[in-house]
Amino acid sequence: MDRPTIGDVARESGVGRMTVSRVVNGGELVSAATATRVRAAIRKLGYEPNEAARMLKGRSSRTIGLIVPDLADTFFSICAHAVQQMAAKQGYLTLLLASERDRDSEARELAMMKSRNIAGILIVPSSPDSVGQLQDVRARGLPVVMLDRTFPGLDAAEVMVENEQGARKAVHHLLEHGHRQILCLGYDSQFNSIGLRIEGYQKAMMQAGLKPELFIADEVSTIGPKLLKRLRSPKPPTALFTLNNVTTIHVLQDLQRESVQVPHDVAVIGFDDFEMAPLLSVPLTAVRQPAAELGRTATHLLLEWIRSRNTQKRPVNPRIVLPTELIIRRSCGCEVIRRDRS
Repeated sequence: MDRPTIGDVARESGVGRMTVSRVVNGGELVSAATATRVRAAIRKLGYEPNEAARMLKGRSSRTIGLIVPDLADTFFSICAHAVQQMAAKQGYLTLLLASERDRDSEARELAMMKSRNIAGILIVPSSPDSVGQLQDVRARGLPVVMLDRTFPGLDAAEVMVENEQGARKAVHHLLEHGHRQILCLGYDSQFNSIGLRIEGYQKAMMQAGLKPELFIADEVSTIGPKLLKRLRSPKPPTALFTLNNVTTIHVLQDLQRESVQVPHDVAVIGFDDFEMAPLLSVPLTAVRQPAAELGRTATHLLLEWIRSRNTQKRPVNPRIVLPTELIIRRSCGCEVIRRDRS
């Protein structure tokens, strides 16, 4: 059976070929009712636009690229899923790659995406060294949107969360419990998202007249031994604030292995909620980032930029900051589950 053509879709929906082409290419200058009728005909006939032919004719690609550091991290996998769903609803495919937190891998992935003539790139950078590559991508006129981690001075759009405010909420909650020795733990401090969380922690501690104490490592695996040594000291911390979900999981595993009871021996609040957090033996209090909304917002921003037909012009709102929420469970010392209302 022959594949359905654009002419078949036009006849089925009662419109001209140009109208079908406009719907396939983003729906500009087409009424909502007509676009709905054309899309229904596309689904009924199983019509698939020929991407190769589109690119040979010099038309814009209907594929976007997405690079994340690690798909095993639930935060990034939720973001990626939301990106793919949002892009698909708008008729775009997503080329998804994981850099595995390796700058050389990321450089190869960016080079490959440039060679594929994709329409735009979404990226959670794996290293500050990414800036040079991304500057080259932008110099070629390709739209770039950074998620979660951003770098100043780069001509790219940004979608972040309220990192500093989220951290301050967490520390203030521990202070309300009477904790005065609150230890902050994490890694990846070269990224501004983590840097802002550290800044929020420090500000909350200093405003309370307390001295901040941080364990910031190069690798998450080195945090545990330092933490356990500190917990065995004469004046151990009574509460921990962890800077991302990977750190939180490692810390909780180390505490369990050493029979340190949460929250009786030490209270814990983590930045970034995750699916299993409420199912832990002691449900985790966490700062929740809207991971799915982060992915959807970044995709919307990228597609808006692509559709402007002028990739040298930045979007009207090139920087979007989404709110966080403190989810109260039991690891902080609260017995009653409630949501933060601030």
